[in-house]
Amino acid sequence: MYNPKEVQSQKDELRRAVLHARPFKPLYVKLKVFYGCNLKCEMCNHWRARREPPISSDRFREVLDELAELGTKKIHISGGEPMLRAQVPEMVEQASALGIKVTMTTNGTLIDKVKARRLVEGGLRGVNISIDSPVRKMHEKIRGVEGAFKATTKAVELFRRYKRKGKLAIRINTVVSRTNYQTLATLPDLAYELGADGINLIPVDDHCGEILSMRKKDIALFNQEIAPKIAARALALGLIVSDEDAFPFGRTDSQVRLGRAGRYAFGYYDKHPCYAAWTHSLIDFNGYVYVCCMTRERIPPLGNLKTQSFKEIWESAAYRQVRLKMHPPALAACRRCDDFIEQNKNIWETIGPY
Repeated sequence: MYNPKEVQSQKDELRRAVLHARPFKPLYVKLKVFYGCNLKCEMCNHWRARREPPISSDRFREVLDELAELGTKKIHISGGEPMLRAQVPEMVEQASALGIKVTMTTNGTLIDKVKARRLVEGGLRGVNISIDSPVRKMHEKIRGVEGAFKATTKAVELFRRYKRKGKLAIRINTVVSRTNYQTLATLPDLAYELGADGINLIPVDDHCGEILSMRKKDIALFNQEIAPKIAARALALGLIVSDEDAFPFGRTDSQVRLGRAGRYAFGYYDKHPCYAAWTHSLIDFNGYVYVCCMTRERIPPLGNLKTQSFKEIWESAAYRQVRLKMHPPALAACRRCDDFIEQNKNIWETIGPY
């Protein structure tokens, strides 16, 4: 999410902000720059529904300036498919010039030589590319478009080719579902062959329905036969830092029980706060601002950049109300999220109980 040293150097200020539910700094901001997508993934609704037009690129550029003034250190660009928005390379260049680290998630199918080179040379520091199986037919079954596997793996190779022109970490994102989990044992080998620096296994969301959700027997088979192979190979290749990273649904009976219920925080927020409301924000394609992805469809937006500055929203009464609710037990949405647990643990250890 951000560099722990940034929190360590400002721990007293952050502790006071948490104690009094005041704003700290939006150290890490996610920008969903486009809603639609060019693929038809079975676990996603972005291609199924039409939404209002996104806010203008000029407004996004203004927001980047606002974020820099407020102390943002990192932005993550996503969608839908962000590369459907032609101005993404310009946004990367602008944010980098402002001293903000830029990362992005993409399906990779729209990346060519020119785009890959410009993004890397423009300052892109990390890219997560979605590959849902090392087996071509399985990946394309999930992604819903023939030829997607070739285009996506080519994108990884292109980013690898140009990464020497800048600092770039390439990670493979894989959503683990009932459809694909039995094909994932050789995922580390594919990632390594393509030149990726890491893999990230993501448990399928509970909103995806019964067809995709992992049953108790599926998780048991995955944990017994697939995950250990992924862990051993990925650790050997330097693609994960802990064998825990290969078990997205948990390992113990208690964790698996919570995981099957979609509670991927495994009870952490029953006793600890989530600090995202002090350090993070999500800007949606239509200008609405939320604390994070998990609150996006569960609580009302905190403001809209079409009519407000980001600073006004960040310091608003609406944001304060959310901060007040982040103390344990945190919001119900937090209990379904594992995105910020390691960062939250670091902050808890840094600023201590309050």
